[in-house]
Amino acid sequence: MSGVSPARVQRRVASKRVSMAPRRQQAKAFEPTIVACNAACLAVGRFVALPFFKGSLAKAGPPKQDGKTHFDAGDKRAAEASFVTSTNDPAGFTIVDTLVWGSIGHALGYASLASQSFVDTLAK
Repeated sequence: MSGVSPARVQRRVASKRVSMAPRRQQAKAFEPTIVACNAACLAVGRFVALPFFKGSLAKAGPPKQDGKTHFDAGDKRAAEASFVTSTNDPAGFTIVDTLVWGSIGHALGYASLASQSFVDTLAK
């Protein structure tokens, strides 16, 4: 730090410490907002989006070349990954679907909490 005295740097740091006082908050294991957002997103994914996407996929059908599917035409790598699509759910909701819709639920829950905190800060 050429040209700046150590005393001057300490004054700057001391003046910033006053304005950046840490606030303590209690962490909750099950925040009701996040639980509600997760439940809502998982329900939408299972009961609304999944039937819609399956219907659209069934309408479009598998991709074809020369009237045959890619797998029937000889591309052995065109087979679906059965370990991802196998499930005991009657509608076919897989682990990938659960992770995707749970992630969306978490994102919405945390965004809701952050916006609520922001509005509370503005109200003070």
